Amino acid sequence: MSGNFLVAGAIFAMAIGPSSKNIPALAQTGSSAPVSTISNRDQSVTETHWNLVELEGSAVSAKTPESQPYIYLQAEGDKLSGSGGCNRLFGSYDLSGSSLQFHSVASTRMACPGMSMDDESGLLEALKLTTSFRIVDGVLTLRVDDRVLARFKPMIVKK
Repeated sequence: MSGNFLVAGAIFAMAIGPSSKNIPALAQTGSSAPVSTISNRDQSVTETHWNLVELEGSAVSAKTPESQPYIYLQAEGDKLSGSGGCNRLFGSYDLSGSSLQFHSVASTRMACPGMSMDDESGLLEALKLTTSFRIVDGVLTLRVDDRVLARFKPMIVKK
């Protein structure tokens, strides 16, 4: 076995859902009506590979294309998949209009040399808190009330 990776072998599951005790006081205020603005008729929150570009107001950049954090919402079966940059993540979601909530999100737990796990845990926390989304100018924003949790851009496939 290579010394570059340590595989924990266990799956770490974190059941998530709306819980006001986990939402910071700042996030509990504001409008309760979620808004979805999709500026491009072809852009959909589902069936798009969304690369994480911002988390809690801080830019996210991957060292390599393989370590790019992303999410993918499969329409059939309401399945969530993705990567936190090192570990795979998976779960389910409920989507109704502009309301979006993630459930039963879990991730593998591998140790990845040279990587900070802060973005991964921050992404999981953002998914836990999400109650709505917006897509404006091709950028997906996950929100709780008026607070922006994370921003994603669609992966561009070069032909």
